[in-house]
Amino acid sequence: MKIIIASLLLISVAICLLKCTGRHTHTDDPRGEQYAGAASCMQCHKDIVNNYMHANHYNTSSKVDFEKFKTLVTASNDTVHFPNGQMVRLETLHNKIAQSYILNGNNVGSESMDLAFGSGEKAWTFGYWKGEELYELPLTYLTAIKRWTNSPGFPAERPNYSRLIVGRCMECHASYAAVEKSLEQGGRYAEKINAATIIYGIDCERCHGPAAQHVAFHLENPQAKTAKFMTSIRSLGRQQQLDLCATCHSGDAVTLKSIFAFVPGDSLSQYYMYYPGAEAKPDAHGMQMQSLMLSKCFQQSNLTCMSCHDAHASERNNQQVFVQRCMSCHTKSDHAVAMQQMNNYCINCHMPLQASKALDFGNSAEQSNIKYSLRTHRIAVYPQAQEK
Repeated sequence: MKIIIASLLLISVAICLLKCTGRHTHTDDPRGEQYAGAASCMQCHKDIVNNYMHANHYNTSSKVDFEKFKTLVTASNDTVHFPNGQMVRLETLHNKIAQSYILNGNNVGSESMDLAFGSGEKAWTFGYWKGEELYELPLTYLTAIKRWTNSPGFPAERPNYSRLIVGRCMECHASYAAVEKSLEQGGRYAEKINAATIIYGIDCERCHGPAAQHVAFHLENPQAKTAKFMTSIRSLGRQQQLDLCATCHSGDAVTLKSIFAFVPGDSLSQYYMYYPGAEAKPDAHGMQMQSLMLSKCFQQSNLTCMSCHDAHASERNNQQVFVQRCMSCHTKSDHAVAMQQMNNYCINCHMPLQASKALDFGNSAEQSNIKYSLRTHRIAVYPQAQEK
């Protein structure tokens, strides 16, 4: 009898152990075992994930796919000229695209386009690997005008291959990258990025937080319809919701620690040395939060980014959807109703495109100072926009 009881106890313990260990999903996610990886979200949220895969945030960085990007290189659009017989030419070879430095007709050197930054709605900028360091390439592709030009802020007089891409860049163009900072012999600053750890684009867990426990619970309890071990973004306070988006949409302030560690519910003041606030003239690029804070719509309501944006959807070029969101608050405005009936889009007058002063494209041998226009997030009356 004692043997039978002991056996039953052992079986019970084994079952309990199996259940407990089953709640932890195995993952190779470089962020750690608390992360499940975005692919796991497909099991229950297939439609949402499929939609999000077309959104700008998801595509804000990627490895360079030859078949995708080779279409940007044509016989009439493969060279950018610089002064004194210098040029950069796009060349395709062995399923690679290279940016080659040509001086007086001679190829001085070539670097392959390894990484793409940007979703392509406005532009793509590219990087190349040199050992474990990542460098920005001299040419950027501007989608609106379908042409290559000097990368933003690069010198006008020569092609530049020496700008280091640091971890801070990756923090807003990727979901994770392991970065090792060092001061090498001779005082040279280096940031090595482990290519194997890069999670390209902004994935589910970058905004929703680590999901391994959430995934394990719901796979074991498919009948449970209330999300467990996952923070609902809409359950957060207004400032917490704003801080989540402001990690990457409030400029490039000095950070106290990597914002890769930011999870929903954190305060941005824990990450930035100077908490981003409203500025008199915030740039259209990367400072959407400061612009929004200057808006009466923001100041006189509980407006958040989610009031106007569906982060899971690709809404590019769909201005009608934003009209509907404006009208959800401005239902009693005769002006708003009249403009809607005339098929006028609210954002064209109240959030017009503005040229970024932070991003300067062009060089002295080509068309210089190409405007890089982005929609301002300061909602206001712009007389010049109304005259167009």
